[in-house]
Amino acid sequence: MLRAQWTNAGSPAALLFYWAVACSSGGAAPRQLGAPDGGDDGAADAAGDDAAADAGPDGDGAPARSAQCAAQDQALQAALNGSRGSSPNALLAVLDPACGTSVYVAGSGKTATTSSLWRIGSVTKTFVSASILSLVEQGKISLSDPLSKWVPGVPNTTGVTVMMLLDHRSGIYNYTDDPSFDPTKPWTPQQIVALAAMHAPYFAPDADFHYSNTNYVLLGMILEAATGQKAGAALHARAIDPAKLTGTFFDGFDAIDPARMARGFHLGTDVTFYDDPSVSWTAGAMVSDGASLAQWMATLYGTDAVLDANGRALLTSKTSDLGNGVSYGLGVILFDASITGGGGPAMGHDGAIAGFQSQAFWFPQKQTAVVSIVNDDTGDPNAVSVAALQKLF
Repeated sequence: MLRAQWTNAGSPAALLFYWAVACSSGGAAPRQLGAPDGGDDGAADAAGDDAAADAGPDGDGAPARSAQCAAQDQALQAALNGSRGSSPNALLAVLDPACGTSVYVAGSGKTATTSSLWRIGSVTKTFVSASILSLVEQGKISLSDPLSKWVPGVPNTTGVTVMMLLDHRSGIYNYTDDPSFDPTKPWTPQQIVALAAMHAPYFAPDADFHYSNTNYVLLGMILEAATGQKAGAALHARAIDPAKLTGTFFDGFDAIDPARMARGFHLGTDVTFYDDPSVSWTAGAMVSDGASLAQWMATLYGTDAVLDANGRALLTSKTSDLGNGVSYGLGVILFDASITGGGGPAMGHDGAIAGFQSQAFWFPQKQTAVVSIVNDDTGDPNAVSVAALQKLF
């Protein structure tokens, strides 16, 4: 059993995994499923009109679903239905070599379907760290570069390096902790950094670990300075496009169809568009469908498409031990094999943002990605992950 608890200082949400996970992606189209667990919306509404066409025995020209995978579909859908709690919807995406990529949704089709886009919060940080490390691979950035080389003039940051931003050991104050911070209005990265700089650092550079969204806003500024591109364009060029993700977008840069967004809730109120996308920017502004997010986990951590072997090794080249078998590397949460119940080590990230809680992880020894999202920011994606893992293994 594993539990890693983080504060709400912009940190990842609580995580809970039992058991193991196995397997990865073939090249097949995602299996899209959705059976409502109550209400009058109907299976077709919950799954979306494109579900049968994407895969499965009923799809036009699609290969028949094996008995093994059909049974897995039923088991995972039932697990999802029973684990979404009070969230209006819950999403589960599983990528494994036996059954490919399968996407399941529970709840009303009026608020989310298998093709919906979901806010993924701090899972955004995996895209940013990958993009920075691709620049390191190319010799355009060094992990030992001082922050001042790329973003000069930030007070109280002497000694802070690119590495310390990536692994949250800079000591720089987390701007979302400031009581005056208003997430409903537009912010520039410079304004965010100025707000954070009004506060004393938590500690001297590299003296400790403290999760801070300001680190990843600064990394977005470095990304722009080193590439000459807008952060969104750089994220596309170095992460989204090399991974061939067709359902992942950077809000505030990409045009997001509001009708495609899963609705996100806080205590029953729709807060899908409560935050201005500029407030989370490169710390958490991305949205994705479930299939693309599972594909991202498999591609980033399991292939050379985004980072080569040396680049992927950099992700874990320096880690902070957070206790209970959990550590943090360069934009990646790491789980020791001793606490995954036979799944081997796991890696990925989670996120919390207005209306949504998400988890996305890769189990390399089993070649499996598991993504869990609920569209209630008081909800629990842990319960979805646990229920899925129980059924899978």
